[in-house]
Amino acid sequence: MSQLSTIKDIRPETQTADVARTAGRGTIYITLAKIWFMVSGYAIHFILSRLMSEEQYGLYNVAVYTVSIVNAVIITGTYQTVSKYISQEPEKADAVKSKALKLQTVVGGGASLGFFLLAPMIADSLNDPRLADYLRLASLITLSYSFYAVFTGYFNGLKKFFTQAAIDITYSTLKLAFIIVLVWIGLGVEGGIGGFALAAASVLAISAILARSGKRGGEVRASDLLKFQGYLLGFTLVLNLLQKVDLMLVKALSSPDAFQTSVNSAHYTAAANISNITYQIIISITFVIFPLVSEATFADDRKRTQGYISGTVRYSLMIMALVATLFSANSTEIIRVFYPEKYLPGAAPLSVLAFGMLLFGLLYVLTTIISASGNPKVSLMIGVLTLGASASLNYILIPPYGLRGAATATTAAMLIGVVAASVYLLLKYRVLISPISALRIAGCAGLVYALSIFYSPSSIALVIAQLVVLSILYLGLLLVTRELGRSDMSAIKRIIRR
Repeated sequence: MSQLSTIKDIRPETQTADVARTAGRGTIYITLAKIWFMVSGYAIHFILSRLMSEEQYGLYNVAVYTVSIVNAVIITGTYQTVSKYISQEPEKADAVKSKALKLQTVVGGGASLGFFLLAPMIADSLNDPRLADYLRLASLITLSYSFYAVFTGYFNGLKKFFTQAAIDITYSTLKLAFIIVLVWIGLGVEGGIGGFALAAASVLAISAILARSGKRGGEVRASDLLKFQGYLLGFTLVLNLLQKVDLMLVKALSSPDAFQTSVNSAHYTAAANISNITYQIIISITFVIFPLVSEATFADDRKRTQGYISGTVRYSLMIMALVATLFSANSTEIIRVFYPEKYLPGAAPLSVLAFGMLLFGLLYVLTTIISASGNPKVSLMIGVLTLGASASLNYILIPPYGLRGAATATTAAMLIGVVAASVYLLLKYRVLISPISALRIAGCAGLVYALSIFYSPSSIALVIAQLVVLSILYLGLLLVTRELGRSDMSAIKRIIRR
């Protein structure tokens, strides 16, 4: 919703208000869908850990985790490609959808078939041949996801954010229901993975029905879609590796004793899971900004593009700065809220990694803008640079400094990526974020950090109360410093007005 308040002087007031409502409400709709996705996901784990034996629960998670790497790459690369071409030429929406569905027969079908055929090899590498059948069953998820991503991109490109969010919520609900029911009736791991696959197939069918349209105007070349998608697939794979390379190197390098490296990995995972919330809260913004930037750059509307960039970066930083500051300054208390006492060693890396995930969130936003402007190759290059820096720095810092070394290395690498992406956008569009805004946000977050370290709550209730009070204080500081002003309030009113 922030993007539009920054461009009131470049667009007629009525049109600006319309786009503000679309962008703002789209962010709200998709945010709600993502919140339900996370809540339902945690519910699945809470219930399955009680319906399954530890062994079954472990096998289920290994199979799902393994296939999720492939799924994440296919989904993001496909939906952004479809959204890009539809948002810039809406009259060709059905032509893009049709061509993309045919293309997914090769891309998604090939990925699913490859995963199916490689299942025994993957199972052997994970030291459990029993996983082969589970992984083969999980390949059906990849097949459904590859086509479902086309429809997600279709609705996103047409800015039908409510429909997109409604389908996502439906999918999360179906996944929760099917998995729990099939495991509850005694189908075990097969039931859990089968329920996952059934939910994916069901939402694919629902999406296909909702995306039916009468006319198919214009033509789109499959080669153009495939080229753009190829870069996005590569970039998404790099991002997924970037989120996991520090944990893998903690397991490999943090101690000569295998048992201790497993314990270290558990502590670092606790820090990573909490710090990941920092960037997850702004993911919905990237869903909304992608088609808007794509449309503006295709129309060669430089001022509107500049408005989208500065507004998105400003509000993303404003939101993530609060979360990262609270997690870093209260790392020990936050660990106690989410985990048992034995996970307290994760507090030290969390105090650093919280800001690392703030930087990752900025990197994700900036590279989304770069890709939406038609330059996914640049995003891929920045991603590769950041991944190389992260792997190298973690390799150097983990042996002498342990978990804090991993968090420091990851944060430094993310900073390198953010600087590279920022330089590119500044050179191309001459805009990023006002230095005054950046200083105000940093100053407000710094004061909250300083106040946090003076008091350590003794109970979970007091921890939560402190976080709420500090959040309200942060908002008040933004208002007092006029970082949040009348234009922001006007934008909010336009979003909620009937």
